[in-house]
Amino acid sequence: MREEIQVTGIILYATLVKEYDKRLVILTKERGKITVFANGARKAVSQLRAASQSFVMGTFTVFPGRDSYTLVKAEVREYFSGLPLDMEKLCYASYVCEFMSYYTREGCYCVNELNLLYVTLKALEQGTVDNQLIRYAFEVRLMDIEGQGIHAYTCVRCNKKELKYFNAKAGGLLCEACGKELKLTRTVSETLIYTLQYIQSADLTKLYAFQLSEEAMAELKYVADRFREAYVDREFKSLEILSSL
Repeated sequence: MREEIQVTGIILYATLVKEYDKRLVILTKERGKITVFANGARKAVSQLRAASQSFVMGTFTVFPGRDSYTLVKAEVREYFSGLPLDMEKLCYASYVCEFMSYYTREGCYCVNELNLLYVTLKALEQGTVDNQLIRYAFEVRLMDIEGQGIHAYTCVRCNKKELKYFNAKAGGLLCEACGKELKLTRTVSETLIYTLQYIQSADLTKLYAFQLSEEAMAELKYVADRFREAYVDREFKSLEILSSL
């Protein structure tokens, strides 16, 4: 007989179902990305109403069904209530959750992904770091966690440590000799090399403890965009909205 279980997670997004219900997609530490139905959550008197919003982090008691779960109760740890108050922050947070949803699935232990999502939403809410920098650092770190990261410490072809070029289709950074053999390579700076290495290796509590000049930010943007375009086969709605801001 199935019993209620508790999971710790963050709601990636919530959609309306029928007149009073909600469908939640939650990234959980214990079971990966799961679909949870919050019955009656839209009613004014529902105890699930406040906890059934996008970005809410907490402990969720759910009852497992055949293909989804039913929300029984929730203990909220963080609402990230500052995000919906700022349109730009809201769009970046929505994109972060959409990108996370692309890489996660049910049945996986997602403690690293959940911790990354938490510090990213927190950084967006606090507003002390440029939103664009948060976005690209998040992309680079998550792809690295998922085993699809930019090869940033040695030449992706010959393993030499002296790096000079970037090529997305090759998988990352290249030495001078290997870079000259390939098309569509771009020279990269020492700042870019260090930035990529820092993003991939820094403790999550310090991931967003740095700033970049406009020139360095433009270089990171170019590299991250080309790499994502080469390996992520999906268009993101929230990214389209961000581009229009």
